[in-house]
Amino acid sequence: MSRKSTTLLITTSVVIIAAVAFFTSNRNNPTSDQVAGAIGTVDKYRSEQITPSDVAIPSQSNDDVFAKWLNDTATLEELAGFMGRLSPQERLKFFDRATPEMAAMIIERAPAAEKATVFDRATADERVAIVARMTPAERQNVLAKANITDFDRLTVSERATALGRLSVAEKATVLDRATPAEKATALGRCDVAERVKLYDRATVQERAQILGRADVAERASLYGRCTPDEKATVMARMSVEGKAEILDRAAVAEKATIFDRATAQEKVTMYDNLSVQEKATVLGKTSPEAFGRMSVEERAIILAKATPEQRAGILDRASVQAKATVFDRAIVERMNIANEKSTPAMERASAAAGD
Repeated sequence: MSRKSTTLLITTSVVIIAAVAFFTSNRNNPTSDQVAGAIGTVDKYRSEQITPSDVAIPSQSNDDVFAKWLNDTATLEELAGFMGRLSPQERLKFFDRATPEMAAMIIERAPAAEKATVFDRATADERVAIVARMTPAERQNVLAKANITDFDRLTVSERATALGRLSVAEKATVLDRATPAEKATALGRCDVAERVKLYDRATVQERAQILGRADVAERASLYGRCTPDEKATVMARMSVEGKAEILDRAAVAEKATIFDRATAQEKVTMYDNLSVQEKATVLGKTSPEAFGRMSVEERAIILAKATPEQRAGILDRASVQAKATVFDRAIVERMNIANEKSTPAMERASAAAGD
């Protein structure tokens, strides 16, 4: 491996590790439910109820901001478009997570030659079982083309051998009658090149579904292969509702930090969504009348002095679009922080490469 490649590999790894660590650092902080009522008497009210159609993955990291971001349907589809840059072995690691039904759908679109290759990997019992599932007319048609007679009198081994003499087109026809489990099992016996060639026919949506079955670390590694512009595109593809739900499920400290990244006008607008009692609790000794006479910048300064629980509560009352806006800003800033933290490591890697 060249010095340049070694440096690039080390740099990419540091950036991804830093990003994941940054986003998961607040995992043990109390949730918003645990501190409910901190900004007033209304403890669990939400002005918006979001149910994004993302892919749910059972994972200990499922509630983390970074994990949820990588779990959004649009994000997965965007990442799926980058799978082609992985090596065949790396792609196969993702593809092997496909369910039998997913694999069968991809096989159905394959040309006859590739279907025949999959059929050839079936065992004697599997081949006979598939043929037995065909209608009498279909069986007769296929067997006649291969000049196979007295098929039912042959042993299982002899039947399988006879079926091996079928033409490419006939093998493809027989495979079409196989169950998803049979197709997936036979495909699993193909070599790496054969499996990758067939799986590469998967659509972006199918790849996204397969990526959705990978763990967060694996998806993060694929994200780490993207250029800065591609990363920005991935982030932009995530649904507004998905971003809002991520913030709704974030820890209190995380919400407070993201609220701090809002502009003065955004903070004031969010505050305006609070109830009268909640506003009074946030303002403390500052009267609502005096607060109303202040400039936007002065009001934002007052709000910035609220407790983390109160700032998190203000963010909870924001509109879906407002949450998505501050989410984008927070993600960009955090990725920049991760890149800055990786700079010393980059310099050390460069120095080591020069020794």
